[in-house]
Amino acid sequence: MDDVKAYMSEPSITADVESSVLSAVKLMKENSVGASLITEKGEIVGIFTETDLLRKVAADEKPMAKIKLSSVMSKPLVSVDAHANMLKAFYVMQQHNIRHLTVTENGTVIGLISIKDIANFYIGKFGKKVDKTNKAKKPEDDDA
Repeated sequence: MDDVKAYMSEPSITADVESSVLSAVKLMKENSVGASLITEKGEIVGIFTETDLLRKVAADEKPMAKIKLSSVMSKPLVSVDAHANMLKAFYVMQQHNIRHLTVTENGTVIGLISIKDIANFYIGKFGKKVDKTNKAKKPEDDDA
């Protein structure tokens, strides 16, 4: 089974549009995640990622404590259906040049999937095989 839903992370990290970049960065660090969904009046309206931090805040030397997420978040959200396959998610990320997708089911955001999740999926699917001597073999070793 390679449905996106099986490999996504549930959206546990959210921040309000009026929150500061600094508070979102601290929350992301505490939870070891690279993105936070941004809400306004309880509705998810955007996403703030490490890339947003780098390109829209740090590179312009903006003060993180004074900048509101509303001014640097990415929107509109780019999403993939929960029952799409992982190749579809990877393709959507590639087409939009992004590393995080919201996962939706019946039009509602139910999680996030990152490029790291996709990499882990493909490593698991095509990665190292272990022989009886417990030596890791690379997939290309099988052709020898």
